[in-house]
Amino acid sequence: MDWKFLLLVASGGAIGSIFRAIILVLCRSWMPWQTVLTNVLGAFLVGILLRYWEQNSEPYFFRAFWMIGLCGGFTTFSTFGLDAYSFLKSGLWLNMFVYVTISFVGTLCGIFLGFKLCSVFSP
Repeated sequence: MDWKFLLLVASGGAIGSIFRAIILVLCRSWMPWQTVLTNVLGAFLVGILLRYWEQNSEPYFFRAFWMIGLCGGFTTFSTFGLDAYSFLKSGLWLNMFVYVTISFVGTLCGIFLGFKLCSVFSP
């Protein structure tokens, strides 16, 4: 690992965090569902990038910027945990269960669909 790798991770992370902030502002009334949206969209992007990376044998710098940096800065799993805990703390067990289930299944589906979509359009 060298300074170029770290710079790419940091740059991608900054951009991903800005995109996450935009979604949080635009979807303010969905509280806390913008976290679900962010995680599912991030997972979808990871699926696309994973497929692209596998087919094109991009150097590790591609993974540093796009997957570790941008997607890592964009997705909000730690915020997901905080939101789930807030539901529990408020005694909203059903809301917590639905929130966790949609987040988990949605993230897996996002990766799968992103990967498959990229498979359809690639040679």
